[in-house]
Amino acid sequence: MTKVPRILISSDRSNSGKTTITAGLMRALSKKMKVRPFKAGPDFIDPGYHKIATGNSSINLDLYIMGEENVKKSLVKYSKNYDLGIIEGVMGLYDGINLDYSTYQLSKVTKTPIILIINCEDIGSTAGAIAYGLKNFANAKIEGVIFNKISSNTHFEYCKNSVKDIKILGYIPFSKDLKIPSRHLGLFTIEGYNPENIISESSKLIEQYVDLDSIIEIANNSEDITISMDEDKENEETSNKKIAAIAYDSAFSFYYTENIDRIKKSYNVKFFSPLNNETVEDADFIYLGGGYPELYLEDLEKSSKTKNWILKMSNNDIPILAECGGLMYLSKTIRNEEDKKYNMVGIYDIDIKSKGKLTIGYTELLAIEDSFLSNKGERIRGHEFHVSYPLEVNEKRFAFKNIRGKGIINGYDGALSHNTLATYSHFHFSTVEKKSVF
Repeated sequence: MTKVPRILISSDRSNSGKTTITAGLMRALSKKMKVRPFKAGPDFIDPGYHKIATGNSSINLDLYIMGEENVKKSLVKYSKNYDLGIIEGVMGLYDGINLDYSTYQLSKVTKTPIILIINCEDIGSTAGAIAYGLKNFANAKIEGVIFNKISSNTHFEYCKNSVKDIKILGYIPFSKDLKIPSRHLGLFTIEGYNPENIISESSKLIEQYVDLDSIIEIANNSEDITISMDEDKENEETSNKKIAAIAYDSAFSFYYTENIDRIKKSYNVKFFSPLNNETVEDADFIYLGGGYPELYLEDLEKSSKTKNWILKMSNNDIPILAECGGLMYLSKTIRNEEDKKYNMVGIYDIDIKSKGKLTIGYTELLAIEDSFLSNKGERIRGHEFHVSYPLEVNEKRFAFKNIRGKGIINGYDGALSHNTLATYSHFHFSTVEKKSVF
């Protein structure tokens, strides 16, 4: 039994103010204690706001990709030496695959109390019906409510008086200054936008209008978690002096914190920037995550030193994993919205259009060839999150057949060349069965 003080922030839908309020709450409570942020679901953007708010890396908890046991292990492991865990939910409380893999299910599996955010911009007493419905639809563990976008004391009283049997924790006054800008894959990443002013303003309003002591009490009263933990070797000095080169800059920034930590178990990690034309000449493994390469096509085309280095490493059979944006960069060409072509690394004979219809959702992949990620016949779960799409694919070798999800072409994902593997799927390494690289 492990004591992990924690709360989960949810709402009835997206665009309710969850991220703004969660980040503000994290900042306000970080002034009192050490806060570990978490994010439900396969999200790469919100965790960046969490880190700015707390100074600590945010950890993803995804039931579909990771499974119940790995989610509980990550929650316990990354809560160690922290006073409070705050989990930001995803979408509406019950949104998943039916009810499965939803924020509600995460609360149920981890026995985490829920604090509900209700956007009251266009409602008053209806707030009570929303709270009642969300709590009683499946007996959700909702322990408190915060109203968002309250215009006056009278408005707050209407909302407050309508809610029964749930503690009212306060409200956030309506403010035009609390809206985070968005673009085609959701909120702006912190690499392209500084949200400090919004987080600071949200924190000030929360300190003034929200009952923080009651929130701490709710977190402290959360049930203990029963889980058998693996021996933790995270802090052991890496005896294996192999080098993992990880692309990180404004074009490539979509990584799970836990994935990086798992790589650090076997490698000394060195980060490099394709935008700055950097290399890591002694690399034994290269990892290119997702991000926004489509916003930097001219700079990436000019990164000849990085491109030549990656191509050479691929030809020398160095293992390379490229997810989504990384796949785009390793392709032959990327076309912008005006159909202008930009030359990329060229490992794969693939021509990609930078922007089209949004592809988003979970994936399940059946390995049809051996790779450093999996053996033939194994299944791996992940997720897709992109607006780019292939115009032309002249590749014959793929590591995976999509059981769920779209993939690169005709339901196949994981283009293979030498020991280079490029996918539209993003993976969480807690579920990678083959450990030859990680």
